[in-house]
Amino acid sequence: MKYTFTWLLLAIAIALGLGSFNWLCCYRLMKRGTRAQGTVTEFLPNVHATVRYKYKAAGDRTFGGQMQSWLPNKPLEQLQIGEAVVIYYDPDHPEKSVLGDPSRILQNETISIILAAIGTPSFILIVVAWKNRKKMQHKKVPHGATS
Repeated sequence: MKYTFTWLLLAIAIALGLGSFNWLCCYRLMKRGTRAQGTVTEFLPNVHATVRYKYKAAGDRTFGGQMQSWLPNKPLEQLQIGEAVVIYYDPDHPEKSVLGDPSRILQNETISIILAAIGTPSFILIVVAWKNRKKMQHKKVPHGATS
């Protein structure tokens, strides 16, 4: 019970911190994103299997993005340069896009955030509690000791 409030604060801080990155963007794209066709321009297999792509939006302007390929697209290993892919972009901010179905990406982001928000504070507080216990054991004077 001693660490419950601290754990809760850490969990909330981690969830909000991580959620402010990709989660909000994916949520917006899931709710109001425009589906469009993009084109594969480059592969970065050593950077988390990243695919670079370009697409047209906002009055035929060209934008680019890079990320892992998500369904309904094929995985990086099966894609080719110049191949058409499905992207979703934000009509209010056409430079923001994802390579695939944003609802699938959002689900993955949500699971990752939940695991981090539960696991990280738990690990931190277990280490702190263990160190405090060790400290207390060293401070105890053995029975029968005289000063």
